[in-house]
Amino acid sequence: MTPRLLVAVALGAIALAYALPLQSSGCAQTAHYAAIKAYAHGTPYIDRYADETCDLVHTDGHYYAAKAPAMDFWSVPWYLLLHAAGAVPSNPQAGRGFPAAMSGVKLRALWQIGLWAVVLPAVGLLVLLRRTVERLEPGLGLAAAAILGLATLVLPFSTLLFPQVPAAALTFLSFSLLFRREARFGRVAAAGAAAGLAVSTDLPFVLPAVALGLYAAAGPPRLRRLAAFGAGGLVGLAPLLLFDWWAFRNPLHTPYAGVAVNPGAGGVQVGPGEGRGFFSLHVPSGRVAVELLLSQRGLLVLTPVLAAAGLGVVLLHRRGFRRETWLIAGLTVAAIVFNAGRGSLELALGGWSPGPRYLVGLLPLLCFALAPALRRAPATVGALALASAGAMVVATSAEPLLQNDDTRHWLSRIGHGNFVPTVVSFGGVGHGWLAIIPFYALVVAAAAAAIVGTRLPLVRRDLLTASAAIVAWLLIEHGAPELLRIDRSVHQWYGVAAAVLLVVACAWSVVRLRPVGLALLAFATVRFADHTKWALLLVVIVLIGLAVSERRRDPPLTA
Repeated sequence: MTPRLLVAVALGAIALAYALPLQSSGCAQTAHYAAIKAYAHGTPYIDRYADETCDLVHTDGHYYAAKAPAMDFWSVPWYLLLHAAGAVPSNPQAGRGFPAAMSGVKLRALWQIGLWAVVLPAVGLLVLLRRTVERLEPGLGLAAAAILGLATLVLPFSTLLFPQVPAAALTFLSFSLLFRREARFGRVAAAGAAAGLAVSTDLPFVLPAVALGLYAAAGPPRLRRLAAFGAGGLVGLAPLLLFDWWAFRNPLHTPYAGVAVNPGAGGVQVGPGEGRGFFSLHVPSGRVAVELLLSQRGLLVLTPVLAAAGLGVVLLHRRGFRRETWLIAGLTVAAIVFNAGRGSLELALGGWSPGPRYLVGLLPLLCFALAPALRRAPATVGALALASAGAMVVATSAEPLLQNDDTRHWLSRIGHGNFVPTVVSFGGVGHGWLAIIPFYALVVAAAAAAIVGTRLPLVRRDLLTASAAIVAWLLIEHGAPELLRIDRSVHQWYGVAAAVLLVVACAWSVVRLRPVGLALLAFATVRFADHTKWALLLVVIVLIGLAVSERRRDPPLTA
């Protein structure tokens, strides 16, 4: 196959894989659907559909979806077209009250809106990432796009009616417009408009928007570039500001104001103390920050390939991309700290979620940073990418919306042949293996095309590092969540410290290939991670051994 054909096959297969599953509904998805229907009928409030969701607020006698409006505005023409074609399924339980009315929302109704609202922007994001990476590392754009599309949370969230992937696409569009470009103020203004529109799509994306504004102003003439970015940002914020005026007669009254942190029936009551803090944010918790990365639904536990982005950031810095280094590293730290202030791990993860959905906006930038690491260590990054893709495919095919940290639930469902329904299910085959096999086949086809289209030399040390990296991930995946779980139950700090130092020791052992790291295989035993103090002691001993081996220049495993 020619390179262009491989790109078309890979991205086309990913797009079809996104379009196949019909995922379960929930408060967030039905809130967007209610808003789309209300806007299509010319009203900003969802009184008619209030019983179909619990993600809403009650203000001045009306119910409103507690969602930023841009994605829903974007979806109105598509909904009207479906409605005109008679393709919008009715809710047989409408009028029966919450939660019966919400359970009556057809999966097909959410799925067909998602094709336009989420799948289309998701595919656009992959195309954009590929083109941007090609300007950094020629020949690696397809690999980076495939990793983002198959081996990160972009995969499950591209099959759900959530705004994170569309907002992430707009955020990365802003970055792409600014990356290695001359000081053309029209382009800077367009980048600002894309960042502002991302905020109008999902309000937490204000953090990336601010970071991108600083990135835009990093080059001369700083003040003029910042002014151009800000002017464009106001244009991007127009959907949010206009909706606020339309709904509340106040452009600064957001749809989130007064939303319940822990919604009950109808989700419209704010409990005592729940409204405190800035948008219910509190002082960031170090424990929650660690759990965002290392709990069972943690970013590095489910998608270990993102750990290699750290190496990519270092390589970017060495090659002179200082601004990009500060943007990616600074935004990653800021986003983790920001979300660690949401009060609890459940809120920081985003409720029922396959992973920390408020960190989805970071993923395109991290996969951009992966490109230099992939050039440097293709076997290691590739092995971690395959492990990550396996986890994301399992989550997507076995109902990604988890209500707790029990990710083993996905494996249990697969073991029983209990998958999410897909388009194939419309033919009456149910939601077993026959329904899900086309999804798996498309994922395999896309991964194969990306691998064939990325030809990089493999060396012995890289192959050894890849093997060590997979073992290290298995140890972290097995040990770190258990250490955190035990620590959480006894209200101590030993498990958190042991989990963090376990990651440091594993990374050090992998990068330097030091034999002393083999002592960490104790975490492969069934009960070792349950004893947080002993685990901490072992990790500290290994770290001391690693430091001594560096001073003595002990030979690595490759010797």
